[in-house]
Amino acid sequence: MNLLLNPSGNENAMLPEGANIFSRKVARSGHISYGGRPYFVSKSLAGRYIRLIVLDDRLIVDTSIPLHKEYLLV
Repeated sequence: MNLLLNPSGNENAMLPEGANIFSRKVARSGHISYGGRPYFVSKSLAGRYIRLIVLDDRLIVDTSIPLHKEYLLV
């Protein structure tokens, strides 16, 4: 598999050459749909958008869950 570096220079953004990128919203049941078929991802991602990478005969689910916390410093 050949990898391409994102033009921004971000090493975390490396994607396989020839990959197709899609976005899907995870249903309450934890499923997404691609090509008319349901795929279970995770109920914990319900309501969030995830990235799908389609490469050859593979469907790769790529997620990033942002975390923001604040603490009162008293």
